[in-house]
Amino acid sequence: MTATAHAKEDAASTHVLAQLASLLRSGDVQAALALTEAASATRATPDEAAPEDAEADVVGRIASPPLDTLSFIERCQSGGGYNYWTHVPAAASYSEECEIGGRLAEEFLTFIGKYHNNGNGALLGPIVIDMDKNSATRGHKIGFMNTINKYAMGAAYLLHAEKHAPEHPWTRCRRLGRELAEALKSTGDEQFAYIAPKGSGTPTLLFGHLDYHPSTETLNATPDTRGTPEEGQDFSELFYELINLVELAETTLDILREMDYTHGDGSRNAELDRVVALQRVLCTNLATLRESAEILDGPTRWIAA
Repeated sequence: MTATAHAKEDAASTHVLAQLASLLRSGDVQAALALTEAASATRATPDEAAPEDAEADVVGRIASPPLDTLSFIERCQSGGGYNYWTHVPAAASYSEECEIGGRLAEEFLTFIGKYHNNGNGALLGPIVIDMDKNSATRGHKIGFMNTINKYAMGAAYLLHAEKHAPEHPWTRCRRLGRELAEALKSTGDEQFAYIAPKGSGTPTLLFGHLDYHPSTETLNATPDTRGTPEEGQDFSELFYELINLVELAETTLDILREMDYTHGDGSRNAELDRVVALQRVLCTNLATLRESAEILDGPTRWIAA
């Protein structure tokens, strides 16, 4: 007789994969396996043929093979029922006993995970009772129950973890912007940051002083309006003008590098080669000038000799 399995599929939580990845990165493979089992606990393949001699669970409607399929469970020869802890291999040491107990727990968990019906859901109790009845060693008990506990902990984490909705891109941008603003404030300097989208063709991130403006009057002022020698003059704006000029030159060079250097007939575009060479020289000289001008940055005011 062939029994069929019928189970209703439930949609997995959107954060299950993220939790699974986190557990795997931390090295807790057992908890990750338990998480996977819990997420797919109600999923079954329709019309899946049950194993031969299967005992169908009337309530769960999920077919399960006889319990003595497990290596440590044996059907009683008389009176019916099962001996739930027997034929367990002996061990020469406590650590070997723990290893055997853990291996049998893995076998048990694989069984109830594959055949998760109501009957198998109550299988752990008889196993624990027969462990004591049949004088299971301390190592067997510790190895078996610790393994069960790790899987239970993974399932409990899934059940009680907070469900976070995916963060909208604009919400994330504003959150990261606030964090950047706090980081800039912690530097103690009056600075601002300009952020461009990836692939926009401009530098992704630029920094500048809040008092900077291209039309500043300091650089354009006449000798009569720039103040007396005693007051001094702040040239930091000149330094930031050079920074912007270097960024502009390097961006132009990046654009030139992406251009097609061949004519339609397949010959090399020598004119474009010369432009790129000149632009490279310009970028090098501007970078040197910018490094030399760093001395102008800061609150120091320069007084004419």
